[in-house]
Amino acid sequence: MSFQELMLTYGYPILFIGVMLESEAFLIVAAYLAHRGYFSLPIVIAVAALSSFTIAQFCFYIGHRYGSTFIAKRPKWQQRFLRVQTLLQRYGSGLVVGYRAMYGLRGVIPASLGLAGYSRPRFLAINALSAIIWAVVVALAGNSVAHAAEQVYVQIRQHDKLVILILLGLGTLWGLYRLYRQPEIKKVNTPTNLVDINQG
Repeated sequence: MSFQELMLTYGYPILFIGVMLESEAFLIVAAYLAHRGYFSLPIVIAVAALSSFTIAQFCFYIGHRYGSTFIAKRPKWQQRFLRVQTLLQRYGSGLVVGYRAMYGLRGVIPASLGLAGYSRPRFLAINALSAIIWAVVVALAGNSVAHAAEQVYVQIRQHDKLVILILLGLGTLWGLYRLYRQPEIKKVNTPTNLVDINQG
């Protein structure tokens, strides 16, 4: 079942769960469906922001509560933690605001911040703000892309015969180019030549 089918079947609850798992994918599909009139865009943004905020807070709590025990037994996670520590020293609170743009570290960064003893009230406030910013930006971008794609589709439908002719022409030109560039078949010795060699 596709993202769109899931969204149409289960609505906002699957958006909440989906954003926790796939983030942008579900949000973009939801924004597209809002553009088509199936959902309300403000509600889509609110649900996505709440979902992103919730999963980040959960990861932060897990890191704060159980992180030291977990990481002590896992050298690979220690390397990730050190990487996050380096990023935190370099970017400070900017890391908390922008970490959602860092694919592959979205769960690791909040957990590492919790483990590092980052201020819980500060994380709560910045996480809430960044979740809203992320949801608004991604949803509006997805909505704009959906609108632009729809306009392009309408234009293509209005000139479908012209589009088909152009595609056929391009296909023909490509075929002729491939035929022209095809290497010549090398000539092989004929039976006559073989007879002459044997006679010699």
